[in-house]
Amino acid sequence: MTSTTTFQYQPLPARSIRIIKLLPAHRPEDPLRCNIEAICLDHSKARPYEALSYVWGEPARQWPLDCGGAKLLVTKNCHEAMVNLRYRFTSRVLWIDAICINQGSDDEAIEERNGQVKMIGEVYLRAKLVLIWFGPGDASTAVLFRYLPLFNLLDRIQDEYPVLENALYTLIAQHFDISYGVLVKHKRSQLLNSMAAILENPWFERVWTIQEVAFGRKCVIICGKSSIDWESFCGAYMAEPKLRGSSRSSKDLIIPRWRLYLSLRGSSLEAIPQTRFEGDGQVRFELELLSEIRNMKATIAHDRVYSLYSVFQAMGINLPSPDYGKDVVKVFEEATLAYIRSRQNLNIIAITLPPGPSSGFPSWVPDWLTPGRNGSALIWKITDFDASYHSTTPILTDNTRDGKFGVMGKIIGKINKSIRCPIVLDQTLSRSQAYQEVISACFDWRHLISSLTRYSPGKDPKLVGQALLRPYHASVPNSELGALYRWALHGDNTAPPEDETTLEAIMEKRRLRENWAIFTLDTGYCGTAHHNCQAGDNIVLLQSLNPLVLRPQPKPHEFRIIAPAYCEGAMNGDMNPHNGELEEMILV
Repeated sequence: MTSTTTFQYQPLPARSIRIIKLLPAHRPEDPLRCNIEAICLDHSKARPYEALSYVWGEPARQWPLDCGGAKLLVTKNCHEAMVNLRYRFTSRVLWIDAICINQGSDDEAIEERNGQVKMIGEVYLRAKLVLIWFGPGDASTAVLFRYLPLFNLLDRIQDEYPVLENALYTLIAQHFDISYGVLVKHKRSQLLNSMAAILENPWFERVWTIQEVAFGRKCVIICGKSSIDWESFCGAYMAEPKLRGSSRSSKDLIIPRWRLYLSLRGSSLEAIPQTRFEGDGQVRFELELLSEIRNMKATIAHDRVYSLYSVFQAMGINLPSPDYGKDVVKVFEEATLAYIRSRQNLNIIAITLPPGPSSGFPSWVPDWLTPGRNGSALIWKITDFDASYHSTTPILTDNTRDGKFGVMGKIIGKINKSIRCPIVLDQTLSRSQAYQEVISACFDWRHLISSLTRYSPGKDPKLVGQALLRPYHASVPNSELGALYRWALHGDNTAPPEDETTLEAIMEKRRLRENWAIFTLDTGYCGTAHHNCQAGDNIVLLQSLNPLVLRPQPKPHEFRIIAPAYCEGAMNGDMNPHNGELEEMILV
């Protein structure tokens, strides 16, 4: 019988969560039925449960769930997961956020959500199993999931029997079907395609999934009726270059979110074990994670921070309690200040380009709402700063309040000239005109370099020139523009190259928008920064941080951050200001 009464959430006791008892069904088309009850997380004999980690997908709630005779509407993805996860003859006890947390918009629902979000890391930590739902899957997924545990095993074999490694990978990845015991051609390409499809699953883009897996003591990935434990999946992921025949190091595959998965697995909520990092690995890990937040998806902007509440806690960073009624600007400000006060450095304010003035966000708060990649343009070896440098001056001043950020710093100089790196932006120019624009920019750049008066002690001026063209180092020297690049560095009075390859490359490259500018200061220093910098901006050293471009504001001592900068002779603690050289600056 179809339920007509709408399910009503009842207030939860302190430290309690809801769980659902998903009732069995003999056929997939049978309606979903469950019972909901509350349990206390602190009760040692509380009913064991499994926690679901999945992508919400389309927000429309159109699929019915019978909750003890009352109707609750859920999303398509949630409905699909429960249909596949329920048993035929016995009940299954689950925690599913969209059902177990009141998702209403009234004050009572928001208050409950605030308290529940604070405990979600603990919810997954206490679950006997975390079920990672990737969707219904297909035949290729089933084949892949049969192979992945084997790849993980082979990765372990290489440590014990390295001589056998290549032979085993070739034999199993290319020829042997472990399901039927017969030789199969083209198996490797099929598996690679299936693995690529799995890694493109939207689950990996969702910001909430980070802590859901990080704190799960035991996790299993489920695609339709196929499943694989998390450790085997990770091992196979790391072994994938061998399957592909690539020499790429497995370390190159550990992007920030994977580094988090691998470092936090099964951790307590109190602290990330220091033994899981080498050297300054924890610093790099934290900054990469905090930067990566902007590239992950969240339905509500607040979740850029709140979805990692338990992760921050494990890092020893105490955030204010979640409050979805609070303005998101305030939420981001509080998270930034909590990190700074905990770590006693300013690294976090340089992990992204600052939000624009029209965004409503202060310039010292990371731009966690705009997707993007850092590259070397934004973080100039941020973790290479001289960690042994300590100042007796507090990291923040008393003027840190009401969206303003008080800090002590030293002005290195004021930008008196800024030249954008040689590249063509005007699409209306002919090939000849485009070439002349690039050559003109190169001449300006070379003249700028020749006028410099300040270098690092003993630094070859030519090396300074190379440093200032470093945005091109990765690709241009060995590309079609290599001849032009070498002429710009060492051409002296020779004529610039003008061959067909170079001309065609200029026309091709001009479709790219280059973000670099080279600047000189009134104090004789030079450097590079994002092209947003302009004459009149200051290059400033703040405590424990490499240079920043700051733009003076109408009020005295107030500045907006424009971009991180590379300034020759002032990097990584080479120009640590003494306390007597510092002045207060208010970042807005």
